[in-house]
Amino acid sequence: MSRLACLSLALLAVVAACGGGDPEPKVTPKASIYQDVLDQGAGKYLGKTRVSSRTDEDGVSRYQFDPASGPVCMGGEPYGVMVREGASDDLFLFLQGGGACWSTFCLAITQATETLPAKLDALNAQKPTNPLAAHDLVYFPYCDGSMFAGDAAHDDDGDGDIDRDQRGLANLSAGLEVAKLRFPDPRRIVLAGSSGGGYGTILAAILVRAAYPDKPLLVVNDAGPGLGKPGDEAFLSGVLDELNIRPLIPAACPDCLARGHVTGLIGYELERDPNLRVAMFSSYEDFVISDVFLQVTPTAYHAALLDETSRLAAAHPERLKRFFVAGAVHTTLLGGVDGLIGDDLKAVKLPPGAAAKLGDIKIGGMDTSVVRGVTFATWLGAALDDAAGWDDRLE
Repeated sequence: MSRLACLSLALLAVVAACGGGDPEPKVTPKASIYQDVLDQGAGKYLGKTRVSSRTDEDGVSRYQFDPASGPVCMGGEPYGVMVREGASDDLFLFLQGGGACWSTFCLAITQATETLPAKLDALNAQKPTNPLAAHDLVYFPYCDGSMFAGDAAHDDDGDGDIDRDQRGLANLSAGLEVAKLRFPDPRRIVLAGSSGGGYGTILAAILVRAAYPDKPLLVVNDAGPGLGKPGDEAFLSGVLDELNIRPLIPAACPDCLARGHVTGLIGYELERDPNLRVAMFSSYEDFVISDVFLQVTPTAYHAALLDETSRLAAAHPERLKRFFVAGAVHTTLLGGVDGLIGDDLKAVKLPPGAAAKLGDIKIGGMDTSVVRGVTFATWLGAALDDAAGWDDRLE
């Protein structure tokens, strides 16, 4: 059977293999609790992704997508995701971090890794304390600086060529197509992201619901709490407009961008989705978010972090819990600096002076982040089962 015929059949039978290979992935959601947001534009790439290649090595499948169908990295390079089957019926969707990029500041990974960073704490299947070790995994590299939500192209120097192709929404949608293809009926889902990926989980929760309308969903937001610049409400609005993310903010949520932050969207999702729970990690003075990206004082960041997340915790005390540590450490799921930016600085767009600051970054780990004698790994294990020990834990 020809490849063209195989793809045609795949449109009719998403989960049927053709000629021994994968069909084209297609998310065809039921009426979603977020249908209004999907219709606003959040669902524009669902069902439209084309896989250009699949390779399998050492138990990991790598899917690369045809850029013409939407997914692409910042410099035009192809985008791909990786899949590893685990020993459980639970699904782990991980959004990698790696900066952010807008016209006045750009520090971001610009090329997708081609190998699974299997030694990262949360991805390490051999780590005894990792409560996610046995999960089926879909790994979403990060390479466009738009926090998995952008849909814009920019010719910054006016020469007629695209300098920043920021298609995070297409990249996220493509990965979810593969997730649905490979794992159509998981028992439950963990959507986690670190740093820029942590910010990405906020909108990604809506897309996950398009693929999996009824599954229990735990969002693990690792150092991406949705803060804009405290005291400057125009800052976040400007970034959302530049990256064309604003159309994804629900029209029915007038408070989603209140006070210049996007934390209100987390509350909106908790109100709509009874099967959603949120576990948040941050340090009080996160150096990367406060000093590098938002360029505010640690004191201002600390105050905004507590103010915004306390609103959420008070409104949803049973389904949103925080694990906040003292100091300026950044993330806890990665376990090391290479888990954030990798070892190839040629794939990173660096603003002036940024290289010197990278040496000040301190990355946390699942076993090294501890609040009142409990490690994050233990706390996350309790969160997975909504069990005793999953509490609001502030240092």
